[in-house]
Amino acid sequence: MFPPTDPLNWLLLIVTLWLAPLGLIIIYFAPTLRAIWREPVLRHPVLIVESDDWGAGPLEQTEALERVADILSSCRDHRGQPAVMTLAVILAVPDAAAIRASGKYRRRGLDDAQFAAVREAMENGVKQGVFAVQLHGLEHYWPPSLMASEDETVQLWLTQDTPQSTEQLPAHLQSRWIDTTTLPSRPLQERDIETAVGEEIELYQRIFGDIPKVVVPPTFIWSDVVEAAWAAAGVRYVVTPGRKITCRDAEGKPACYQGRVHNLETGRGVHYLVRDDYFEPMLGHAASETLAALERKTALARPCLLETHRANFLGKRERVDPALRELAALLQQALNRFPGLRFISTEALAGAMLSGNPDWLEHRRGPRLAVFAERITHIPRLGKLSRFIGLHLVLKWAATFFGHRAS
Repeated sequence: MFPPTDPLNWLLLIVTLWLAPLGLIIIYFAPTLRAIWREPVLRHPVLIVESDDWGAGPLEQTEALERVADILSSCRDHRGQPAVMTLAVILAVPDAAAIRASGKYRRRGLDDAQFAAVREAMENGVKQGVFAVQLHGLEHYWPPSLMASEDETVQLWLTQDTPQSTEQLPAHLQSRWIDTTTLPSRPLQERDIETAVGEEIELYQRIFGDIPKVVVPPTFIWSDVVEAAWAAAGVRYVVTPGRKITCRDAEGKPACYQGRVHNLETGRGVHYLVRDDYFEPMLGHAASETLAALERKTALARPCLLETHRANFLGKRERVDPALRELAALLQQALNRFPGLRFISTEALAGAMLSGNPDWLEHRRGPRLAVFAERITHIPRLGKLSRFIGLHLVLKWAATFFGHRAS
């Protein structure tokens, strides 16, 4: 009989009406829920400044690296560890004289005597514990795409005797792992990818004495084939913007999105790390708003990897000095806001998470459930549905329950 007259039947109906959509939500979002449950839960706030594009290029990088290192070494966490900036390194630039003479692409590597001071500044920072070197790419572009470009400014850039900044190139030509000779971009041949990966790994090892463990794909565009080649060469981690992007569209914009990824999710023989917060003083990013990103990541028990670029710290003093002051302010404000904040390199953090190090990771069920509930609310669509259906509250109750049992 409907409607039911017995209060117990009413209760059963209400529970059924609640469980049915809840079950559908769980089934539909099962892959996402599984991924965020498996994602490591940090016990401490973590801040890493990830800076791209250093290496072969303008010689003024030497002074910039030294000034950045001074700031990092002056800011230390409660363990005495100085702030760490990872340097995603570009290993080569065009050899202008050789290109003019041959009409073919030739490169000048970071191991060239011209870049000795830049290398020394990097190595000194590594010894101080403030720099950690990562691979960005042999070049910040795919050489055949540059050579085929009909843009006069690109051809001029290729043949300048003084090393130029890749930031001056059109955005679509700064992608290394796609053919942007024409747009939309096209995939590279597998054999070309394997050859290119082999070249960059070999040069990186020759310069820094070891195989790179962490790669930051230029412009965050790469493919499964590239990933597999990196893994075969010994790379363990790939820094991502939280999703995979494999091409550029007809307007040269990033496209071909392949879904979201989470910290330590596995790819083609590698583990992913997520870097989706930004600190670009040249774009007006202030320490205060970047601190808010650290607060959000800490609430979700995730590391805060901040993306920044060398361009912030190169150029005229009137632009560089404020950027350096903002960096110093950010680090000091972060330490003031979170006395338990930890500085660490991306590779070291990934290793700690992968090993399940209890000094870094939370393993108790109650706190993990509380974080799980909080992470769900930040997922588009699922967050709204979880609040509407009450899933968030159920998980919070479960976290409290297991917390009491553990105590």
